[in-house]
Amino acid sequence: MMGMKYTRFWFLLFLLWTGTAVFAQYFPAPHLYVVTVDPETGNDCITWYNCSSPEIDYYRVAIRAATLPGEPDSYLPVVMTILGDTSWCNPNSESSFHPVGYTVWGVDDDGFTRKESLFDHPDSTIYLQSLLDTCKGNISLSWNDYNSWRGGLLLHYNIYRRLGPGLYSLIATVDTNSYEMSNLQINQNYDLFVEAVHIDGIRRSTSNRVSVFTLMSQQPSFINADYATLGAGNTIDLSFTVDATSPLSGYKLLRSTSPGGPFNVIDSVDTDSAHITFTDNTPFTSDVYYYRLEVSNNCGSTSGQSNLANNIILNGMLSGNTIPMQWNSYEDWEGGVETYRIIRTIGLEGSVTDTIDTGTRIDFMDNITDLIDYTNPASSYICYQVEAVERLNVHGIKGRSHSNRFCISVTPNIRMPNAFIPNDIEPVNQVFEPIFSFVPESYELIIYNRLGTRVWSGREPWDGRVSGKYVPEGVYLYLLRVNNFSAETIELSGKVTVVYR
Repeated sequence: MMGMKYTRFWFLLFLLWTGTAVFAQYFPAPHLYVVTVDPETGNDCITWYNCSSPEIDYYRVAIRAATLPGEPDSYLPVVMTILGDTSWCNPNSESSFHPVGYTVWGVDDDGFTRKESLFDHPDSTIYLQSLLDTCKGNISLSWNDYNSWRGGLLLHYNIYRRLGPGLYSLIATVDTNSYEMSNLQINQNYDLFVEAVHIDGIRRSTSNRVSVFTLMSQQPSFINADYATLGAGNTIDLSFTVDATSPLSGYKLLRSTSPGGPFNVIDSVDTDSAHITFTDNTPFTSDVYYYRLEVSNNCGSTSGQSNLANNIILNGMLSGNTIPMQWNSYEDWEGGVETYRIIRTIGLEGSVTDTIDTGTRIDFMDNITDLIDYTNPASSYICYQVEAVERLNVHGIKGRSHSNRFCISVTPNIRMPNAFIPNDIEPVNQVFEPIFSFVPESYELIIYNRLGTRVWSGREPWDGRVSGKYVPEGVYLYLLRVNNFSAETIELSGKVTVVYR
């Protein structure tokens, strides 16, 4: 007898757990309140309404088993709750890989027979998927419906970014099952989940959480325009420094006559070097040009660009003994302009060079009264060049840009005698020559007779002779061309009288 009692006990326990006992489905099913995924733990949590029947001893939670199309739903029981529980969380869920459907039914167990309620249609978790497009720089999100809230029971979906434990930032609110995030920060982690909101404003179901790291390896952390400066052939030389860790190698050089554009591509290069140089063969002083360097990612789209670089054009003029000059500013260094420095050169061979700091001013007035040495004609040739110096920037770079050279030649004071005596006993009166305040680089003197016929020319004083013979007395015409250490040529003309003793 004792053996039969134990056998019956274990048989009843087996029926209780396997659900193979005879039962009658006669009381209503418990309704699901919500199925959701905890954004912190990732556990699926199911909450349901308590059955109105007082006979309920416990509830069974089941997962909808995968079935082939057309086959009836089947369920795999996963837990039996204790009396009074109306919620349960599943720590072993697969809701991060696909939607998981849950249902609940009530059980009346008198120890020998078990009666189970009908069960509701399952509610599935919301399965969120993400796709990072490094070419477009966006994240595409998509998710399934919360199935039992279809047909007008859904208010909207909220999209959240998790910033820390229990700290969430609302990204967007939408009525569709997809959303595209743009304007992403580079190399940032985005923890995202979706929340479905019931029209009652109370019930909410959250999806699994996806983690997306915006590893934009195609974009260098910086592209620095080091300088645009005067090149050896009156060209514009450019230098750029690029983040050495970037794997990209396709660069385009763009140019514009305005810092606001439009910019046009004038050159391109494929290089892994962190130091990139270009030479723009356009004449340096033809215009102020603005340059930037762009890098393309593997999708062919622009993935980063430098700050601007521009050439500096220096202009000036001689006004009496002063030289006013001005130049355009260097616009867009990362460190800003520390100072403009004027490099002044006096003379030709063995010239003297000094520098003048103007701070951030882009004009200067130079008084040359004390610079000219009348015993040294070459001192009348003075050149200026502006050097812009960058303040050391965050990349440890200190750029320098040189303008064109601006040169002037101080015009000598020229006096011409109106007569001379070739056969005079005083040598000073025997020749016709210009009298300069200081000697120019060179001059040419041409003599014409009264009929306009050229009778003599030379680069020295005229002694009144033509082919070794003195010319007749009378009035002659002269033309004087003076070159003074620059491209400028001065011409003077007039009359001179030849007389004899």
